[in-house]
Amino acid sequence: MSMSGLADMAGYLRRLTERGTTLMGYIAGWGFILCAFFISFDVLARKFLGFSSQATTEITSYMLALGITWGLAHTLTLRAHVRIDLLINKLPTRLRHWMHLTSLFALAVFAGFLAKASYDLVDESLLFRATDTSVLSIPLALPQGLWAFGLAVFALLIIIMLFENLLLILAGRGAEAEANLTPRTFTKDVDEALEAVGVKGAPTQ
Repeated sequence: MSMSGLADMAGYLRRLTERGTTLMGYIAGWGFILCAFFISFDVLARKFLGFSSQATTEITSYMLALGITWGLAHTLTLRAHVRIDLLINKLPTRLRHWMHLTSLFALAVFAGFLAKASYDLVDESLLFRATDTSVLSIPLALPQGLWAFGLAVFALLIIIMLFENLLLILAGRGAEAEANLTPRTFTKDVDEALEAVGVKGAPTQ
């Protein structure tokens, strides 16, 4: 199979993975909303009804941790992670392609370390049958496992993207690789905001 064909296969695998990461992103977002409602209810209940769940800190901590890691992969697919691109945009096109790939490789190494550390933490909690200190006594391996799953999916998506875009560059399709890896421009964000409120005809970039 040609290099271009392998790149197309990797692209299909990446799009397939993105379907799952999109769902994870929505779950993360709704988790933040539920977290806000739960905290608000608990504060009002203590003030006016005289009772509390007594587990607000633990539950919201788990929800926030899950929301952060489960949103990482989806944010990557949207190219919405913060990047400083002042210098790279001034580099020659071919060099820019490889710099984008180097950046993705560095992110893969970092995500790999995070995923490995999270697995070790879950393994330790299972070994000692650790539970939280709230009245719920939730086994720590459960929220930690969900948290670690988000990091593992994030690392997996980065690896898939790394191979896809490496194959694209080697196949002479560097422009496609750059389109996959270049940070979003502010005009793209403006276009989406205008489209969300029903304004059409906005300039695109």
